[in-house]
Amino acid sequence: MTKINKPITCDLILPTQCMLRCRMCNLWKNDISFQDNNWLKLEEYKRFLYELRGFVEGHFHISFGGGEPLLYADKLLDIIRICKELDFETSFPTNGYLINNEMAARIANAGASHVGISLDSLNKKVHDYLRGKNGCWKKALKAIAHLSKYRTNVSIVILTTIMGVNLEGIIDLAKWVYRHPELTGIVFQVIQKPFNSQYSDNWFELEEYADLWPKNIAKINSVLDELIRLRQSYKDGFKISNPVSQFELFKLYFSNPQHFIKPNKCHLGNILRIDTSGDVLLCGEMGPIGNIRQSSIQQTWYSQKADAVKEQIYNCNKNCHLLVNCYYGGKDL
Repeated sequence: MTKINKPITCDLILPTQCMLRCRMCNLWKNDISFQDNNWLKLEEYKRFLYELRGFVEGHFHISFGGGEPLLYADKLLDIIRICKELDFETSFPTNGYLINNEMAARIANAGASHVGISLDSLNKKVHDYLRGKNGCWKKALKAIAHLSKYRTNVSIVILTTIMGVNLEGIIDLAKWVYRHPELTGIVFQVIQKPFNSQYSDNWFELEEYADLWPKNIAKINSVLDELIRLRQSYKDGFKISNPVSQFELFKLYFSNPQHFIKPNKCHLGNILRIDTSGDVLLCGEMGPIGNIRQSSIQQTWYSQKADAVKEQIYNCNKNCHLLVNCYYGGKDL
């Protein structure tokens, strides 16, 4: 195994609550009045981030994920302020529902580098249907407008999941982002087994999700090929962040989601993930390698437990869908 010297990025995992009722996610079934006395305190985050700054070198990115991060805006923005002081680049996704002018100003003042707004269609009915709540499309567009006032401080990226129900509008959405002067770019993902669900791997065959999974392979390949063409035809990549190789993987995935094989070795051993209790994770299925409350991040990273998990990750042959979307590690063709 190639020795992994230091992490290349860090995910701080926030609580997984959300106020929407998205059809491709079941996190909304969690109680949004989340109160966990075991959640890391701000001083614990601060100590960890200072340790991390002393451990990693130069440019380093920290992302925040969960359900809807802005349900916990006070703590999120306090952590981002610390990251800003330490010259960490930061980003978080949001459905935009809670972003008014005041919240946009708070996000900018905290020093967030990038905000990703979930927008799955320019068609209001399609987007609201997918998000399970009327008014979501309008809220997302207003969030973009509010954040645009601070675009010199915060870049705004559109996050879009490719599904059967929004497939017809994907290219129009990409063109809209390209023409929008306040938007930095668009990141595409593909529909996967809904979060927080116990469905089997054939979930896409269930009637409940019949409209989410694209049935017409020729159509999905045509849309992905057009995204590739746009990506390759413009010097700025048409503001499309995905590498061409990822779109090729999307085609392979849609053609046979249960049996496609990702051609690259898993790289999750490079990525540091910290959950709300301080557990340090590389792969979520292999358990924590330590806890930031009990030892420094450098001690944890170089521990025997960490070495063992990194070895498992490197040699893992599981057809893991995590590597299709957020943790895709391929480069452009």
